[in-house]
Amino acid sequence: MGNTQPAQDLIVESWITSNKMVVMNKKQKTIIDIDKKIITMANHEKKTIVSMPMDFSKNMDKKIENMSPEEKAIFQQVMGKMMQFNVKVEEKNERKKIGKWNCQKYIQTIEMVMGTINSEIWATQDIKIDKELYAKYSAGMLAQMPGMSQNISAVMQEIKKINGVHVYSEQTIIMMGQSMKSSVELMEFKEDKAPINIFDLPAGYKQTDAFK
Repeated sequence: MGNTQPAQDLIVESWITSNKMVVMNKKQKTIIDIDKKIITMANHEKKTIVSMPMDFSKNMDKKIENMSPEEKAIFQQVMGKMMQFNVKVEEKNERKKIGKWNCQKYIQTIEMVMGTINSEIWATQDIKIDKELYAKYSAGMLAQMPGMSQNISAVMQEIKKINGVHVYSEQTIIMMGQSMKSSVELMEFKEDKAPINIFDLPAGYKQTDAFK
């Protein structure tokens, strides 16, 4: 909101299976159940757990249940516009080696009513992975954004244009006149048996409602 925040680094560990994924860092653990279409987030700083449907419209049902018919109509119209978006992936004729991987450049653009996310993505085919599973994982990460889950099939088709695993990406998010930049770099990739408790939630955390 007009304030400059210092940069920070996070080491993130992700595990992908055929029907679930988990993304962990020192601040948060996020579990995405693809079959049940539920996202659960454990906040390690606040010691809280929040679960919500991947379908953002279902999250809004709680918001409008106590509204008058007129308020509901206005709210639904506004939210309908907010959830309109467009995802486009463009392959570039640029290649370079990042770390130990040979990479191809892509530009991904996500346009929404509230702003735009521009991403420069470098992906490699040196890493062998199930393409459908990886596309499902990438779409699952985007599904946390309003409007994405309702159009997940279209999102996956566009994401599949990126051939391979993301090795490095830079994102510029422009929302309501404000700009935020971030980058993600792959440090290690391996196929292994996931720890037995990898999808467990922390004990003693308080279950909270994200839409109260």
